[in-house]
Amino acid sequence: MIIDPVLDYRDGEIGTSHIDDVIKFIKKKGLQIKYILDTHIHADHLSAADYVKSNEGGKTVIGKRIHDVFMHWKTKFGLSKLANFDFLVEQNSHLYFGDHIVEVIETPGHTPACVAYKIKNHLFVGDTLFAPDKGTSRTDFPGGSAESLFTSIKRLYTLPDHTNVYLCHDYPPLGAPPTSCVRLDWQKKRNVMLRQDTSEEEYVFARKQRDDALQAPRLLDIAVPFNLTFKLPH
Repeated sequence: MIIDPVLDYRDGEIGTSHIDDVIKFIKKKGLQIKYILDTHIHADHLSAADYVKSNEGGKTVIGKRIHDVFMHWKTKFGLSKLANFDFLVEQNSHLYFGDHIVEVIETPGHTPACVAYKIKNHLFVGDTLFAPDKGTSRTDFPGGSAESLFTSIKRLYTLPDHTNVYLCHDYPPLGAPPTSCVRLDWQKKRNVMLRQDTSEEEYVFARKQRDDALQAPRLLDIAVPFNLTFKLPH
């Protein structure tokens, strides 16, 4: 399965070199794609989920509350119809994957439809948690909520400390590798925005203060409508 696959995009043109490399790797291993999982509707890149499904097969999966996200953006972007996803998942949904079960944990806050995927002691959190020195995702998109994200992350913090947390959005200095995975106990001890002992009041204040200083993602007006419909906006 592929989680949060990405298309290339530059100056109005879609490219597939990155996702094609992923597909080549899968074919080299003699594997077939069963699931294409998105953790949420991304505002900063174009999802390759439909491209993968159309070319290699596999079932597309996203959080059930994507309908809420669609309604938040429908008028702004003049959207008429949500894309067809094969499986809409929610809290405690299970996906069967060989001998494994993929557990779904709803993590609203960044968007209403955010979900994390747990496979044994491996947790894929999308944009919920960032690297410990970066904090957490923004909550100022339509339908976002700092209070909800606090609750979502605290739910994740109840998982075993040895859980491996796979991350997005780390932009290290030139020459340094990104932080792509940390143990959950490290997040609970070190996350600069939300540690185990951080109160909801402290977090909400810090998160909203940070959000007030952020600009909209550069590709938001392209990425959001595309990821909701799998069509570029006019």
